Amino acid sequence: MSLRRGLVLAASLVLVFSIVLVSRGVVSVWWLLVDAALVLLAVLFERSGYEPKASNPAALRPTGERFQDPTTHELVEVWEDPQTGAREYRSVAPERPPA
Repeated sequence: MSLRRGLVLAASLVLVFSIVLVSRGVVSVWWLLVDAALVLLAVLFERSGYEPKASNPAALRPTGERFQDPTTHELVEVWEDPQTGAREYRSVAPERPPA
């Protein structure tokens, strides 16, 4: 199980538990309900921060930076728009040995 899935599962369980408690009249757990909802929303929507931000993909230039993505284990290259500073991460095709 990935960390993201674990966080979604844990936040969902705490959210359901806190909803049950609030519905039974336990007023002191409102903070738990709000916190669980915020954590769940943050985990679900955090990936939108990694979408390409370049409005003009043709302006992107490779920076020479490469790293292995810890999630997919793919080799990734960094591209940047020199004018805006927008960055994009692109998978690099594996190199084939000469035949």
